[in-house]
Parts: sequence; C-alpha cells; structure tokens
Amino acid sequence: MSLKLVALLALALLLSCLALLNFSLGFLLGATLVPPAAAVRPGGNRLPLAILLVLTTPGLSLFLAVLLERELLEAPAGLGEAWQRFLGALGQGLLQEHLHGAHLSPLLCLGAYPCWLLLWNVLFWK
Repeated sequence: MSLKLVALLALALLLSCLALLNFSLGFLLGATLVPPAAAVRPGGNRLPLAILLVLTTPGLSLFLAVLLERELLEAPAGLGEAWQRFLGALGQGLLQEHLHGAHLSPLLCLGAYPCWLLLWNVLFWK
C-alpha cells in the first residue's frame, strides 16, 4: 500500500504542476488517470484492472481522443486514418518542442509514465 501511496502522490504532484501550465490538459489527464489509480489494489481479480490500466495509458488515451474528435465532427475515421492523425499529433508535439522550446510534452511523459508504471507494480505486487 505504501507503493500505491507513492504512485498517488507522484500523480497528484504531476497533475497539480500540469494544471498550472495547461489546465485543460491537466483536467483531461486527471479524468483519465485518477479513477484507475484509485481502483488499483495489490490483490484480488487483476484482469479487469489490468485492462483498465491498458486503456488509460497516455498514448492510447490520445488515440481514443483522436477517434472521439472525428466522431464528434460527424466524420468518423477508420483505424488507418486515426493512426495517421495520432502520429501527426505526436509529430506536432515533437515539432513544437524542437522549434518553439515548448517542453510540456517531454515533461508530461517524464511524469505520467512513471506514475503509470508504479500503478502496474502495485497491481502485480506479490
């Protein structure tokens, strides 16, 4: 349980710092990461929680957001087009980081993935 406490504290620190820089991104990331983080526990039935953690990875969340955006525009995208848009979004993040010095994307990855990996450790702790 102390490892879960560390994971939740790291997630809270990440989201509070992110909310100061970009509130909408912090809110969306919090809405996708906090419920699975609260549900993860070191015992019991692990399969539904593992599926929930896979569905809330930041990369898959971005891919699902691309699909949802196209659906809300009433121009549904196939998986190939959604994949191309996903790669375009990642490319735009890298381009903004290199050209404009927008360091939010790398810092977000450096904070979100360790929290997510700590939650995996909590889930499969023996």
